[in-house]
Amino acid sequence: MTATTDLHAPVARAAVRALPAYVAGRRALGPQVAPLASNENPFDPIPSVRAAVAVAALRLNRYPDPSALALRERIAAHAGVTTDEVAVGPGSSAVLQQVLTAFCDPGDEVVHAWRSFEAYPLLSRLAGAVPVGVPLDEGQAHDLDAMAAAVTDRTRVVLLCTPNNPTGVALRNDDVERFLAKVPAH
Repeated sequence: MTATTDLHAPVARAAVRALPAYVAGRRALGPQVAPLASNENPFDPIPSVRAAVAVAALRLNRYPDPSALALRERIAAHAGVTTDEVAVGPGSSAVLQQVLTAFCDPGDEVVHAWRSFEAYPLLSRLAGAVPVGVPLDEGQAHDLDAMAAAVTDRTRVVLLCTPNNPTGVALRNDDVERFLAKVPAH
């Protein structure tokens, strides 16, 4: 028997098997043009970044601090929050997956704008949660009133994307504060 037909081979969870295949973004279109949706920069790393990478390379034989405490302390100080309010990881999708795994049980809801970051419904389903996509308003922005109305007793996470991906519309701080005042603490 081959690995694909072996009855004793591991089988991914149904939520994983149901994920669509990943389609990579377009490649760079030239030295000065990069597809922003792929989070690429057409410019070479600046000298300070190259120097930091060179120094870090000297420590590749050691485990990093799993809590990234020094980084979280610097971010917290800059943002005026506590270190416990800062989550870091290898990209926003990984951090989001950690948050959803920590807060969502099967059947819980994750409210998010739609159209927005493609990973929201996928990562919600992987966590066993139900993605609740709320259509954008006529200006292609988050409809915060509709999102607040979509929150139920089963909602565990609400995702706000600013600037929204892919429309680029940013949320205003006062609008977010009004939204948060409408959303239950849970």
